[in-house]
Amino acid sequence: MKLLIAVSLSLLLFACGGDAENAPETTDPEVVAETADSTEDVVEADVIEEKYSTVEDYGQIASKEQLISEFGEENLVDGESWYAEGTVRFDNTVLTNPDNGQVIKYLWQEDGSTFNSLEVSYYLFDENYAILGTQAISCECGVSTGMSLQDLQEWNGAEFSFFGFGWDYEGGIFEDDGTKIAECPIQLKLSFDLEVEIPEEYRGMYSDQVFSTADEIAQGAPVLVDMMTYRPADE
Repeated sequence: MKLLIAVSLSLLLFACGGDAENAPETTDPEVVAETADSTEDVVEADVIEEKYSTVEDYGQIASKEQLISEFGEENLVDGESWYAEGTVRFDNTVLTNPDNGQVIKYLWQEDGSTFNSLEVSYYLFDENYAILGTQAISCECGVSTGMSLQDLQEWNGAEFSFFGFGWDYEGGIFEDDGTKIAECPIQLKLSFDLEVEIPEEYRGMYSDQVFSTADEIAQGAPVLVDMMTYRPADE
């Protein structure tokens, strides 16, 4: 067993250095040509929308220059992210995909432009940390942001352990060899459901302790997949 979030931190530290309606039959060649063009436009639009939808799709962006080329500067906002209790810093760029509204955070290497990793969060916040909405984005392993703790355990096919909530390493999941969580290259992080009042019986999970999906306190807990992190495979 190994702690996924510990592996993640190590990697970060190393990195620092409409379907169209059928047209009625007609003998007018102009109408037929127009209908064909319309259908072609719809197909092309579908292809564009599907180009970026999963976590892995967005992970194909290798640099900030490519990100700008793909989506345009008007859909990007630069900032910074801090990790390891405020000891590790990365420049970031937050993308809002104009085609589907998905929000993706890119983290850059020390040069500020080479891809390090990306994060996909379930909750979308404003500058005052108020929830603006949520987004369910999937990865090729079969997990999506917003998936419940119970559904994640069922998908994994085995119980698993994780850190409690309310601190820097909240929701970090332990890997058990041979499980789907261990085999999936996407890092998963849990959190409480921020849109509900947490019942008293689950508030003991606000802790830096380790919990298991087999624990009584975790049964029915309003916990979900809050974030997925993608890093390129080692060369």
